[in-house]
Amino acid sequence: MSLWNNIVNKKYYVTGGIGSGETSEGFGPNYSLRNRAYCESCSCCGLIFFQYKMNLAYHDAKYADLYEETMYNALLGSLDLEGKNFYYTNPLSTSRPRNDWHSCPCCVGNIPRTLLMVPTWTYVKSQDGIYVNLYIGSTIKVENVAGTDVEMIQKTGYPWNGHVSITVNPDQAKEFTVNVRVPNRTTSVLYTPDPQVNGLESLEVNGEPLDPDLDRGYAAITRTWEAGDRIDLRIPMEIQQITADERIEENRGKVALRYGPIIYNVERVDQQDINQSLGSEPLALEWRANLLEGVMTITGSWADGTPLLAIPNYARNNREDESGDNNAPVSIVWINK
Repeated sequence: MSLWNNIVNKKYYVTGGIGSGETSEGFGPNYSLRNRAYCESCSCCGLIFFQYKMNLAYHDAKYADLYEETMYNALLGSLDLEGKNFYYTNPLSTSRPRNDWHSCPCCVGNIPRTLLMVPTWTYVKSQDGIYVNLYIGSTIKVENVAGTDVEMIQKTGYPWNGHVSITVNPDQAKEFTVNVRVPNRTTSVLYTPDPQVNGLESLEVNGEPLDPDLDRGYAAITRTWEAGDRIDLRIPMEIQQITADERIEENRGKVALRYGPIIYNVERVDQQDINQSLGSEPLALEWRANLLEGVMTITGSWADGTPLLAIPNYARNNREDESGDNNAPVSIVWINK
């Protein structure tokens, strides 16, 4: 717990990455979180496994909040959209493309082996129930929940929208608890989001509204489950501006953008000057089906009145920047206020 607290609340990047690069493949001092970070892809994999094991041990949703954050941002962002090139390191301010190979090829095995664990991370069992940890369109059979196997079917547009439908199909009608994770976007005390987005907008079972108690970040639903029973929930989704702890020197006077679990990035390919300040125009969501294989973008304005476009951090650096300035960052997470 002491190690976990030090990592998450003193040495953790907003993308869910770890490793400042000031020591060999390790951590620097507390609050030393430079944007030209090391953030090795393999350390993202290790951190996800660590959070998963903590969730198994304590059945606390905060660990699932954290491994979701690392997976969507740091880990998926290490690969290009073709899945052919990868980053060995994942700085939050970068000017270079991904590699097709690396002299230390650990990522080549670690990234896919980690992604192949997604079905395992989606659900976790206890003696008397099942925990829903990830919201991903899927059909997964969870064995031996209160003495029966249970097929869990999810239909959802998450993380682009917050509606999730879960069909619970036990082989035999049994009483057990389905614990539904209620996402908490304040994953680390290092980062303060505005507005705060917590709780659920709604929760129903077979069309009947429920207001269950929360237990360690989960809405606990205990009943005799029969095949075809359905849980519908709506997760609140808003654009958030994140400010960092003042002790993180590089991010003073800056903000990062997030929507749901996704951290956003501005790229020079979309706007001339990504080093100016954020404008006063309200930020808005815009779905662009023809951009980067379909992404929810955040739009607004820069201080000079020119349009601002932010894309998910995982999709950064998939297009060629032709400005000719090879030294300046082509993509950044933290924007000047």
